[in-house]
Amino acid sequence: MKRKELEKSLIQFGYSKNTVDKFFQLRLKPTADKMFKLEDEFGIPVHAWRDIKSYLQENNTKQNGTTTRTQGQSNGNW
Repeated sequence: MKRKELEKSLIQFGYSKNTVDKFFQLRLKPTADKMFKLEDEFGIPVHAWRDIKSYLQENNTKQNGTTTRTQGQSNGNW
């Protein structure tokens, strides 16, 4: 699931845009019971809310079959 899709789903789930923004800023998390409901509804594991931005990035990378290198990471060529 991409961030925009998740934002739209969370707003439809009943969260305000401001609250959803705070989720992605890692300043706020859903309550435990809502995390379980979101897992049932959208397939987002409870553990993903520790860092939802990283989870979405990793999930999208796996779906696309691509990997990304971080700055300074060697590609094996010297």
